[in-house]
Amino acid sequence: MRGFILIIALLFFPAVNAKTIIIGALIYDPPFEIPADKKAHFFGFDIDLMNEICKRIHAECEFKGLTFEQLLKQLLEEKIDLAVGSITITPEREELFLFSLPYFSSTGQYITYSHSPINSIDDIYNKKVGIEKGTVFKAVTLERFNNKVQIIEYPTLPEVFQALEEGKIDVLIADEETAKYWMVNSDEQFKLLGNPIPIGIGYGIMASKKSQTLIQQINKALTDMEDDGTYLKIYRRYFMPMSELEKKNNKATEIGFRLKI
Repeated sequence: MRGFILIIALLFFPAVNAKTIIIGALIYDPPFEIPADKKAHFFGFDIDLMNEICKRIHAECEFKGLTFEQLLKQLLEEKIDLAVGSITITPEREELFLFSLPYFSSTGQYITYSHSPINSIDDIYNKKVGIEKGTVFKAVTLERFNNKVQIIEYPTLPEVFQALEEGKIDVLIADEETAKYWMVNSDEQFKLLGNPIPIGIGYGIMASKKSQTLIQQINKALTDMEDDGTYLKIYRRYFMPMSELEKKNNKATEIGFRLKI
């Protein structure tokens, strides 16, 4: 009988003592983070990815909705353990934070209303460009247009799109998949401008410099997920089958660390 009780205790011990990981997630960044309600419940590609990782490293995920600037600030202040939200890995950020292996290719995309007279990248010169504050897109845009644009920053992506609707900006830049999400789900109200812009070395899960062990565990989980097909299964929930736009462009979509579709 004592042996039976010991076995039961061992089976449940990991669950009872599972570490809770506080994960900062962007308030709204479809299809990566989408709020399910007002109680910090989310779904999306990043959320499903993190839930699977937490399961594999025997931890409990607790998500906290934040703006991009808050993600960086609260991670530095150790108010959260990890940050996700299509966060581009750059040398500047690596000076302050640790990153997981890149789990998604990082690209930006300019987008505006379909009825806009702006039809190409060159038309953006001397225009007002909306950007989510704290992202890499400010530096990318100023460099691309030799400072000949007016950058207007907003705390969240919905506010950037709201500014576009109100005519406060002429165009905005967002993550490629996010821009395509808005275009596909807007009944063709938007149009993409130019080709996607490669930025950094991919999206990574971000942690403080003190979290080397946690990042090592995450990297092993990511690699195992790609090897056993779990990553591809999660990817296909949000990005497969390819959109008609990708089919027309005959575009190969990079996923994970080695695979291509």
